[in-house]
Amino acid sequence: MFRKSLIILFALAFIFFAFLSHAQTQTNDVVLTINPQYPQANTDATATLSSYSTDLDNANIAWSLNGQLSVQAVGQKNFSFKVGNNGTQTTVSVQIQTSDGSFVNKDIVISPTDIDMLWEAQDTYVPPFYEGKTIAPSEGMIKVVAIPSSSNGENYDYNWKQDGDNEADSSGYGENSYSFKNSYLEPSDTIEATISDLYGNNIGYSQITITPGTPKILFYAKDPDLGTQWQQALSDGFTINPNGETIVAEPYFMTPKDLNSSDLQLAWSLGGSPISTPTVPNELSIKPNSGQSGSSTIDLSINNIKTLFLSIDKTLNVNF
Repeated sequence: MFRKSLIILFALAFIFFAFLSHAQTQTNDVVLTINPQYPQANTDATATLSSYSTDLDNANIAWSLNGQLSVQAVGQKNFSFKVGNNGTQTTVSVQIQTSDGSFVNKDIVISPTDIDMLWEAQDTYVPPFYEGKTIAPSEGMIKVVAIPSSSNGENYDYNWKQDGDNEADSSGYGENSYSFKNSYLEPSDTIEATISDLYGNNIGYSQITITPGTPKILFYAKDPDLGTQWQQALSDGFTINPNGETIVAEPYFMTPKDLNSSDLQLAWSLGGSPISTPTVPNELSIKPNSGQSGSSTIDLSINNIKTLFLSIDKTLNVNF
């Protein structure tokens, strides 16, 4: 009988404490959010409390900014404040006393940081001494780098997204760059980087939209002594030297950048008739027959056989 009573007593105690635990408001029952989610330095932001399990409208709520009490009132679910300078921490704390007598404390730390997003085309061809921006073609490789202004970015945790999809394999501690291959199905790609420190505090957020460009072929004359004359592209009506001419084709923004790659097929034609690919695949040497004059066309098509649609073509009308 005593043993049975003891079991009943323990059962009742268990139910009581379970009920008490359920009745008390827990920290996870209240959500603290910031709008905007990643505020910039010296800008206004708003902290907001929400809960589906406790009545915050009747709770006594006290807000503090950087340890100093700012406002305290019943039902004060929103708190507006100003974020500090770049590289400084702004701490928003809130203490909630609910109608059931529970106390809940929440806080969030904001470390505003300007983040530059830079990108470069990888394995994309441009001729020597080219000083402009290398454009990424459709189905080309692109690398994006996130550069926080506040400190060494290698000490942060990076979460990358491409067109809204999480890229978990490329995210993590010190992963401040993200590489991807553009899809021919996408007219552009939006890349997002969310950065946090080792303690989980949000450092910042940035995004960049990259639109692929279109590769193009430009023809240049090659001087026997001075080499390729990149300062002036050839235009229709170019006159071939009676002693012969070497025409250099530069496939700007084609991928891969190794023109001898087996991935690339270069097809030359002269006057509409195919000719053998030269030893140097992007250089064509031609010499008019003695006493011959007239006009013709030089055509080059380049196709990346590892892609579906990456190909370019260029025709040059010449006189001789």
